Amino acid sequence: MSRRLAALTAGQVRTLTLPTEPYLSCEDCFDLVDSYVEAVLAGRPDAPPGLEEHLAGCAACAQEADSLLELVRDPAATEAP
Repeated sequence: MSRRLAALTAGQVRTLTLPTEPYLSCEDCFDLVDSYVEAVLAGRPDAPPGLEEHLAGCAACAQEADSLLELVRDPAATEAP
């Protein structure tokens, strides 16, 4: 049995070919994401080496960073009605 595979989109190809050096694990990223969000909000996005590369290639960590940014920018959005 052979199955026809779907073609990759340009975004998928870009994600798969991103640089991976310096290496940063998801655990390391999770430890650094709060200080990164604070720096972004302060207008000084001076990310530790590898963090922006990791966020560009890891959807789970990028979602964590985006959620934290959203929470900090608008804390009322998370309050119960």
